[in-house]
Amino acid sequence: MEQPAISDDDLFRWLGFLEDYARDWDRAFENRPGYFTQEYWYLFVGCTVSHWRGSPLTVSAACQTMKSGSNRTREDRIKRAVDDGYLEKRRADLDGRNALVVPTPKLEQVIRGHFQRTLHMARQAIA
Repeated sequence: MEQPAISDDDLFRWLGFLEDYARDWDRAFENRPGYFTQEYWYLFVGCTVSHWRGSPLTVSAACQTMKSGSNRTREDRIKRAVDDGYLEKRRADLDGRNALVVPTPKLEQVIRGHFQRTLHMARQAIA
């Protein structure tokens, strides 16, 4: 099925939104250069949404949400986010073999604020 034509003006508004989205992500994480969108978006959003839905991710599943990097790199990203207070590791069962990765209240606040702001911006861009 062919998509209807989109005007250049609509595309420019959408591109402006996408740039604003990325800038909002950077501001949400205090413009810290280490929390690049591509490296952390999938991790943070995946962990937060899974937690909100009542099914927190295991460390392995959290690593699989990320789109790039070796397993060690992915685990290092989780460790960094834990050290910086964005994620927390919890034991999933009594024997301690499985660890869950859950957002801290700090990350939940940042993610919720980011998505609320950018949803508002998207609505304005496509209105």
